Amino acid sequence: MKQGSFAFRYAEPFPYMLLDTIGWQTADSPQYGNDGQVRSDRGHIIFQYTLSGEGCIELGGQTHSLPAGTAFAVKIPSAHRYYYAAHSKQPWEFAWLNAKGEDAVRLWDRIIEREGNLLRIGSHAAPMARFWDMYRAVSEERLSDAAELSALLYRFMLSLLTPDAASAAPRSARSSIVNRAKRYMQDNYARALTLEEIAACSGVSREYLCRLFRKNDLVSPLEYLRRRRVEAAVTMLRATDLSTQDIGRRCGFDSPSYFSKIFRQYLGLSPSEYRAQRLDYPFDTIFLE
Repeated sequence: MKQGSFAFRYAEPFPYMLLDTIGWQTADSPQYGNDGQVRSDRGHIIFQYTLSGEGCIELGGQTHSLPAGTAFAVKIPSAHRYYYAAHSKQPWEFAWLNAKGEDAVRLWDRIIEREGNLLRIGSHAAPMARFWDMYRAVSEERLSDAAELSALLYRFMLSLLTPDAASAAPRSARSSIVNRAKRYMQDNYARALTLEEIAACSGVSREYLCRLFRKNDLVSPLEYLRRRRVEAAVTMLRATDLSTQDIGRRCGFDSPSYFSKIFRQYLGLSPSEYRAQRLDYPFDTIFLE
């Protein structure tokens, strides 16, 4: 692929996020820079990733360097300014995109809230793979269809929210701990599991396991376990003639009333109501995420 910059102007509004511009370029002049308070593209979001060299960005009254592997995520307008630093000893090579639309802003808010404005991303990590998929489609395949571009943009944006998105390795040590705990709960959901037992199977403390889960999944281990139990109960309600009381017990709920309470919390119906309303709720399997 070659360096370049590409812009899109759409004939009609669409109800999803839209790619406005995308590019890959090199800056080596102190004249290069952008001020987020004076730009004209209000309501847009910016992602810019350093490939080599170094730039700078001012955020919240502080100046941060942008070496290789560092990206920034900002909205227009906002109090920021990024530029090529005069003291840099080599050109600043970077890839970037500019997007707009309600979904773009909404997802960007979530990303910034979770990760901050500055992101460390491995060059082979999922977000950069998604970015280059999009860049290749535009620069080499000349893709300009709004819906197809939007689909690629959604994949890129969502990859930034995926656990361990910044890592080049698909399974870090931390994600292995979480996955081991998940497998243990999936295999043993019918038993009366404690948080201590779940943590012990992963070789960590209960406090550390809870921190890892909230970082990776935004839920606690016990919340994850409850969801798997309800999923199993849904399947049993559809596939067996067992009583709801027996199903609750086989799915790890210690009392019929607690089973009914948790089931209703997720599905808005009691187990008996869900079983009876097969035509309105014809699903044999439900995934709770």
